[in-house]
Amino acid sequence: MELLDAFRSGRSTPSAAVAECLSTLDEREPELHAFRTRCDDAASAAAAESDARWRRGDPRSLEGVPFAVKDNIETAGVLTTVGSRLFAQWVPARDAIAVRRVLDAGGILIGKTATPEFAFGDAIDGHHAVNPWHADHWTGGSSAGSAVALAAVAVPLALGTDTGGSIRVPASYCGVVGLKPSRGLVPRDGVVTVSPTLDHAGPMARTVDDVALLLDVLAGTTLASADESRPLRIGRPVEWFSGWGTPEVLRAADDAIGELAELGATVRDVSLPSAALAGMTAWTITVREFSEVRAADRDRLDEMTPSARERFLAGAGLTTDDYRAALANRTRLRREIEAVFADVDVLVTPATPTPAPRISPSADPLFEGGDAAWLERIARNFLIANVTGIPAMVVPVGSHEGLPIAVQILGPPGGDAVSLRAGRLLETISAASS
Repeated sequence: MELLDAFRSGRSTPSAAVAECLSTLDEREPELHAFRTRCDDAASAAAAESDARWRRGDPRSLEGVPFAVKDNIETAGVLTTVGSRLFAQWVPARDAIAVRRVLDAGGILIGKTATPEFAFGDAIDGHHAVNPWHADHWTGGSSAGSAVALAAVAVPLALGTDTGGSIRVPASYCGVVGLKPSRGLVPRDGVVTVSPTLDHAGPMARTVDDVALLLDVLAGTTLASADESRPLRIGRPVEWFSGWGTPEVLRAADDAIGELAELGATVRDVSLPSAALAGMTAWTITVREFSEVRAADRDRLDEMTPSARERFLAGAGLTTDDYRAALANRTRLRREIEAVFADVDVLVTPATPTPAPRISPSADPLFEGGDAAWLERIARNFLIANVTGIPAMVVPVGSHEGLPIAVQILGPPGGDAVSLRAGRLLETISAASS
């Protein structure tokens, strides 16, 4: 990480880095709305302690590095609203394990980033993070605050959560790197639950290397490096994954695969016949589990935002047979994905099928159809990773009309390291061509 290099060389200090973050927020936060809560005084005090550690020569792995945390993740003594009126005054007594690990590694908490209600509903009082590339275009949900804070260079690292693409959609729309890790790699203890079997917490940053650095801390271990002694075997999913999207996005994915091939990767087309089932499978599991998680709030539905309320009721209306059928589909998808990874190391797909759409539903037909639009048109390539638990990372590779374009790298179960290897190669290619 360049910031750590600057600390090591004496070109900068944690206090200077934190002061720069806070200055950027003072300047840009009024227009971007990336944060719900700021921790200016605590961050400055922590930076002074990190300065002293660097002077003593005993810095930790993230010593003095500012970071932000999505507002559905517990932070001891710091307001955590979960984007909801139901949590408007909640100050947790503990840190989520993931947060505690970053703090113990020397990270400095700058604040809590905006999320819609429960990371699954609407923004309260219209408070949504604004896309720094174009204010009229959407940032995606629901880790948008973290993505915007990164894209605006307000922080170098951030934590997000991903139940159905919520790290990867805003990362794609805002031009940053976001990783949904393998299921179970990053502890979710202290993350407010949407869907116990689909929720993931993960790292977001502006580079793949920084995501990898943060992932090691979040996972509590150094991931084994991917074998770089042989060429990567790239799978190019056909049918569903390229069946809908704008020409520039589809072309960017094809170009990325072609450039990886020029670097020595082997490429083969692969088929996932059941991929189209991932959307409704994820939806059924999510709303059913969400309604169970929030069952105690049934008498407070009128305090929820319309989307959260509707999704709660949708889940409550599903039958046990509906849920069992979705679980059966999940097993089917897992078997298919495992079979594909017997012959390839990673899959490379388009990320979001379009650049960030305009915010107003009336101005962009992408939104027509409500939740169905999310499943079929926005997160269509992302949901299979939540359902199967495989790692999935978004890496920006270009832009169109001033808006970022990204590709997605899917790894095998537990294959976070090889996904990061492929991401680094893509990032190198993009940097060389820019």
